[in-house]
Amino acid sequence: MLQQMRKSTGSWIAKGILGLLVLSFLGWGVSSYSGLGGSGDGNTVAKVGDRDISFTEFYIAYQRFIQNQRLTSIDSDVAKQLHLADNVLQNMTLRTLYEAEADRKDLTASDEMVRTEIQSRPTFQGTDGKFDRLRFETALQQNGLTEPAMVEQVRHEIARSQLLGAVTAGSAAPEALVDRIYHFFGERRSAEYLTLPIASVDAPSDPDDATLQAFYDERKEDFRRPELRGLTYVLISPEAIASTMDISEGDIKASYEARLGELGQPEQRDIGQILFNSEEDAKAASEALAAVPVADLKAKVEEMGLQLIELGKFSRQAIPNESLAEATFSLEKPGVTGAFEGAFGWSVAVVNSITEGSEPSLDEVRDQITRDLALDRAYDAVFDYGKKLEDAFAQGMTLEEAGTSIGIEAQKIDAVDANGRGPDGKPLADLPAGLTFLQKAFAQDLKAGDVGFLETTESNAMFMLRVDNITPAAIPDFATVKDEVKAAWVKDAQYKAAETRAQTLAAQLGAQGDISLIATTLGVEPSKIENFSRNGQASGGARIPDALASELFGLEVGKGAYAVQDDAFVIARLTKITPADTAAETDFRKNIVDALSVGMSNDLVEQLGVALQKEIKTTTYPEVIDRVYR
Repeated sequence: MLQQMRKSTGSWIAKGILGLLVLSFLGWGVSSYSGLGGSGDGNTVAKVGDRDISFTEFYIAYQRFIQNQRLTSIDSDVAKQLHLADNVLQNMTLRTLYEAEADRKDLTASDEMVRTEIQSRPTFQGTDGKFDRLRFETALQQNGLTEPAMVEQVRHEIARSQLLGAVTAGSAAPEALVDRIYHFFGERRSAEYLTLPIASVDAPSDPDDATLQAFYDERKEDFRRPELRGLTYVLISPEAIASTMDISEGDIKASYEARLGELGQPEQRDIGQILFNSEEDAKAASEALAAVPVADLKAKVEEMGLQLIELGKFSRQAIPNESLAEATFSLEKPGVTGAFEGAFGWSVAVVNSITEGSEPSLDEVRDQITRDLALDRAYDAVFDYGKKLEDAFAQGMTLEEAGTSIGIEAQKIDAVDANGRGPDGKPLADLPAGLTFLQKAFAQDLKAGDVGFLETTESNAMFMLRVDNITPAAIPDFATVKDEVKAAWVKDAQYKAAETRAQTLAAQLGAQGDISLIATTLGVEPSKIENFSRNGQASGGARIPDALASELFGLEVGKGAYAVQDDAFVIARLTKITPADTAAETDFRKNIVDALSVGMSNDLVEQLGVALQKEIKTTTYPEVIDRVYR
């Protein structure tokens, strides 16, 4: 039915009827819907009581989160599936709830408290540990904040801290709980052990058909084959369109001239800055330093009791302070600038060195410019190509014919599963990039012979696909997978034989067997591990499997145990138990107290948040939140 509807919309009569339906929907449907869950001004992501969380501050917080978590290259669809923006907004909403409660309790911070807090933050301090105005201004610019906005933000933070401090004051861990945790986790144990590779144990003799049949019957699900689909698709990618475009020489030259600064290496200057309290001091210092050779400037500045702030290398466009840029790039050679007034008051700048810029010739960058121009135009053309493909198909052409009509040949995939693997279980090469293609190809409403809608991939390509055939997920019969069943049986049997051997060796060790003699028989070297914790970790990076450590912590000295690790069994005998009072590090008990106190404080703060959510109405606007992904 879907197929017939799509083809019928190709006629102008059908399009006219659809147009009337759309207009009627616009007349009443949209206006009714837009009031549901929408923000009042379209720029509010959440309302907490009478406070708004704007899209701008939400966007900045989201970008900061993405950068801090090193997720800058994450695909927007993946980020949305992981609800990253929702998590950021949840934290912002809780923070706003605490601030609203602080206001209700008349908690605030004086100007002096705010000033002290800002000046004491390490981020804003120079190498001498004092407040550095330049660092402060730079941080504001990087975070998109003005100074008044920063002041208000810190004022709210102090009030919030006062509220949360009052809630968590006095939360301390009970001594009895600390003792139990201290003695449980502080205890250390030592052991001697050896390793038995599973591959070193002889595999059982070849199984007969009856044995394999029984193994297959017991584990049929292990051999299930996923659903496979044969596909035909037309992919309209910017790269494919770009390869067909002709770029004129005039356009190449125009782009070269417009991008010359970008294509080349701009001149850079290594600069420093000296800040002064007055114009007179700045002018006096500039005159005193003017005749000093560049190599001696730093020593002279120190001799005069001044502080030279080394800013590093910058091109003119990269310097955010226009006064500083003008002063430093007006010098014809390295040296000292005159006094100037900038964003941080009166200053004198020092140009330590100048790195000349370079400009590539047109011939050197012709290919790059041609590719870039073609790709830029191709991105704009993708949608037009997509509409032409859709129209051609709606007029009755097959998908292959529709692709040919726009100059893009259809491609075929004989068989692929929903994870992009072929019948042999190996990933297929050259599938359209992203998750969307396979998601649409395996949509439940697409049956064999159906053509899907025109879709857009994560990389701004478009595609239409047809499901040619569907091979349902199924368990193959025994004869078809007999070799695979045999390989699985042998692997399983070898594992069981190795485990039986490990169990026997653990019993021998527990009966005071000679570990050196046992190791020699196995052809391996015995080892020791001293003072390991319950997770198997010891100092210096030594460790045994977690499961083995757990077993050994339940045994008496002299007893043996085993556990699997990767492709081997580790068999050990417990040799020593060291109580926490002897084994634990100096700060171990204090760390437990601190961790418990933090945990209890976090629980109290969380409970406060739950209570405030019941008292203060919170409304979120999903359609505004989703904009952050775009």
